[in-house]
This record gives sequence, structure tokens and C-alpha cells, in this order.
Amino acid sequence: MRAERLLRLLLHLQTRGQSTVAQLAEALTVSPRTIQRDLDALSLAGVPVYSIRGRGGGWALLPDYRSRLTGLTPSEVMSVFVGATAHVLADLGLDASSDLAVTKLIASLPEGTRREAEYARQRLLIDHAGWDDRREIPRWLDLSRQALWEERQLSITYGDGQDGRGPFAVAPLGLVAKTRTWYLVAARTDGRLRTYRLSRVTSAELTNDTFTRPAGFDLAAYWAQSQRDFQALRPSYPIVLKVRDHAVRRFRPIEPLLPTDDGWWIVRADLESPHEACAAVLAQAGAAQVIAPPELIAMVREAAERLAAAH
Repeated sequence: MRAERLLRLLLHLQTRGQSTVAQLAEALTVSPRTIQRDLDALSLAGVPVYSIRGRGGGWALLPDYRSRLTGLTPSEVMSVFVGATAHVLADLGLDASSDLAVTKLIASLPEGTRREAEYARQRLLIDHAGWDDRREIPRWLDLSRQALWEERQLSITYGDGQDGRGPFAVAPLGLVAKTRTWYLVAARTDGRLRTYRLSRVTSAELTNDTFTRPAGFDLAAYWAQSQRDFQALRPSYPIVLKVRDHAVRRFRPIEPLLPTDDGWWIVRADLESPHEACAAVLAQAGAAQVIAPPELIAMVREAAERLAAAH
């Protein structure tokens, strides 16, 4: 698979620009020694890759070099056309451009690959929204995108205004769409990185102050780490339930399901509090029974008795 790794290395340098051996090794999940050998191989093959010595150095391609990599496998084609998220493009005002780009890309493909693309496009669609999803209106999305593209600071008020006194300045570094919600990743004036939910931004104004984007900032890596940090700090209340088929997905099981002899499933889930767990069980109207912990059994029983008495 070395040829595939060399191709990934070339594409990384072409799209990301100058990178250190350590950064390349992390991106390709190989050792620095392997990266060094692969760089030598690219150089011997005539690819104009060169090293920059000293502090802040690394490896890069000559500025005008572009590889001619036009072949796409059928599975790669399907991933391009099926993986597009329509509502994200619509929020950004790029839906029409996306349709035109797809048309141009299909036209540029070889005949056999073009048929694969059209086949997938006509037969597969991924809708990431649930039936009861309530899409947030990204009020400040266009302004955030402008600030992001022009590298200009935003002055925002967030939530109830307690995050700082009145409006405060942020340097936008990225926008993230998670299901139906948009988040702004930005740096505060003290250099700290923060994530702001756009629906909670109560005011925003584009300033004339510019900023320099941190050279080593990687949006995907930051988001992945922030998700891990969020999960680590999230309150945990593990429960064990006996659940009917149609109610299983409501509890987001954290372990493989175990079937019972009477047609139910044993589900292990992790909610945030006893009150949330009690409400979730009652909402299933008998399709979920608590096995553990004992305190939750008592809470559900007491709540059910109050509910029955009230009706």
C-alpha cells in the first residue's frame, strides 16, 4: 500500500502546504522515519518536494506544482455525490453552486465512472435530519462567514451577556455544522479558543480589525478534541432498562443489546441525571422498564402513581 501512502502524502502537501515531518507522520498515521523515506521517494520520482531548514521549517512543494490526479474509483465517486449535506450548503448559500459543480464534475469523468456517479446520484440520498428536528435559523452565519474569509474580528454578545462585560471581540477560525446546529470556533483576545453556538449569539458586528490565523490551527482536530472534552465533562447517570423494539433508539445504548426470552431488549444507557432518566422512561408509556439503579425504579413508580392519581 506504499503507492497509496505516497499519493496521500503528495495530496497533503498540495492542499495543506508546508508541513513538518511530525505533522505529516500524524496525518498519515506512520512513523517520522517512514515519512522521511517517502519524501525521498517522491523526490527521486521527480516530484519537486524540498525541505526548509531552521525554526519554522518543514517540507513543501514548489508553488506552481500541481499533480494531475484525475482518476476516481467508483466508491470514491459515490462518496462524493452521496455525502453532500444539502441543508448545510443551503445555509451557506452554496446549494446552487454545488449543483453546478456536480454537473461539471460528472461531465469531466470518464464514461464508465460517469455512469457510476449518475447511478449513485439517482438511487442514494442521505437526510441527516430526524422527523422531529427543529432546524435553527443561523442568523449570524453570513456575517461569521464574511469575517472568517476576510480574517476580520467580530464583536459579539453571547447568551445573556455574562461572558465578558458587554460585547467582546473574537477572531473567527472556523464554522461547524453539527446536525442542524451551527457553531463558530473563534479565538478570544487573550488567545483562548472558544466554541459559540450561533443561535445563542444575541448581537454581532463586523469590525475593521484584522487578525492573523494561527499557523498550526486545524479545525477538524480542534473539533474532535472539543467533543472528547465535552463527553469527559458531561454528567453521567448509567441505567439498565428492559425495552421494547420501537423504544430502543430513544435511549442511545452504550453497549450491544441483549435480547430476552419474551421479546424485549436489555439496554445499558448513560443519561445526565436521575430526573432525565425518569422522564425518558415515563415517556415510553410502558415500553421501557427500569432494572437498575434501585433509586430510579422508586422514582418512576412514585411519578407514575402521581400521574395516575392526577388522571
